[in-house]
Amino acid sequence: MPKNLREQMTQRIAAMSEHDLAQLYELWLLKEKMDVRGQMSEQAERENADGIWANLPELVRAYRSRKKSA
Repeated sequence: MPKNLREQMTQRIAAMSEHDLAQLYELWLLKEKMDVRGQMSEQAERENADGIWANLPELVRAYRSRKKSA
């Protein structure tokens, strides 16, 4: 990694075409989505280990039953 990475990236971004900038933005959003998914997965795994979702099949069945009767 270069020592002046931030400066180099700022210069490159400033010189980008609008099309390339839009693609970079899409990549950044994808990276954020992946980060959020990872955090959610970690939280879900902790909740599962704590037994929070042990009765998930019953909760789903009850929800579907309520939806059918509505």
